[in-house]
Amino acid sequence: MKFTNIAKFTCSVYKNISPKIVEALKECGIDEYIFQRSSSIVSTDKHWLFNRKGISENILETYHFYVPAAKEKEVFDKIVYGADLSQEGRGSIFTEPAVLIEKSENNENFDGFDFAFENSQANYMGICAITQRGRGLTLAKTAIDKGSSVPMISYGIGGGIRDRMGLIRITIPAEKETINIVVANHDTEGMMDLLIEGGHLDRPGMGFIFSYPVSMAVLDTKTFFGANRAAASMGQIISVIDSIQGSTEWRKRTLNAKNAVERTYFTNLENIMLICNDTQSKEMLDAAMSAGASGATISNCREMTKTKDGFAKKSMEISDMVIGTAQRAKILTALVKAGFFSDKTSGKIIVKKSETAFSYTDKKKK
Repeated sequence: MKFTNIAKFTCSVYKNISPKIVEALKECGIDEYIFQRSSSIVSTDKHWLFNRKGISENILETYHFYVPAAKEKEVFDKIVYGADLSQEGRGSIFTEPAVLIEKSENNENFDGFDFAFENSQANYMGICAITQRGRGLTLAKTAIDKGSSVPMISYGIGGGIRDRMGLIRITIPAEKETINIVVANHDTEGMMDLLIEGGHLDRPGMGFIFSYPVSMAVLDTKTFFGANRAAASMGQIISVIDSIQGSTEWRKRTLNAKNAVERTYFTNLENIMLICNDTQSKEMLDAAMSAGASGATISNCREMTKTKDGFAKKSMEISDMVIGTAQRAKILTALVKAGFFSDKTSGKIIVKKSETAFSYTDKKKK
């Protein structure tokens, strides 16, 4: 196997900004990326006829790609500048430290292998909440009501543990919504508590939430669309103060859930992304489950690869799972034995750190 330290990018923008992202990727020499459609919500002026809820849902176009860790800042700056993402209302971009695993002639055993993740010194943390289809709006609204960045909502199918539950699985919907937000590091614990309470994630079968380190980020803070009678929006003012202060520490605050309770979080975790042909993802997920993975969310995507005539499109699927660090070697070995890196599967694995996670459990064990 071939192991490479990378910076994994996630860039979510509104549709009219997408051409600028594609052009920026070309200028950076990025010949391959993953494309997905997702959505976001923002608050709006309430109107008795047109929008009584004061919420607007918008389509986002999300790009996943990676570069060698040494090129992270160079590529980040070029994309932010090329798409003018420092201007609110256009989209967000953030990076995560990760390890890319690809096929090579060296069939290295995963036992005893240790990835050299660096400790994140970033000002930001990502939070990912996975819940039943139709409940994502509640979690996203909780986030924007507390002044976070614009959340990204994507859709998928739950796989793994649900498939082994027999007839009881019919009481738990397979369709899932995934809500991703990035917050200031010091707001992580409070925001997770708010999302757990707002989404009832502390109840059986309601969902799962985890946090992950973010190295660099430019976030869309335009969480409200409506009349603005000032020369600058609040998001613009906050952005300027952030740059003057050099961090987000000045806006540290207390985010408390109404019924805040002491919760036990899982730790020593990793987030594994399996990217492979859509016809093979179920078989590969079964292999991961047999090796101890508890579940995953599977989502559709398109792999875009540069050719002499443009970009070739290929239907793929991403299986996203959180596992214990101690499980990594066994799960990855099982995937290799199942043919994950074969020509038929065309697989890539991206391993990232996860700081903490929470889900309902009877035993309440850490």
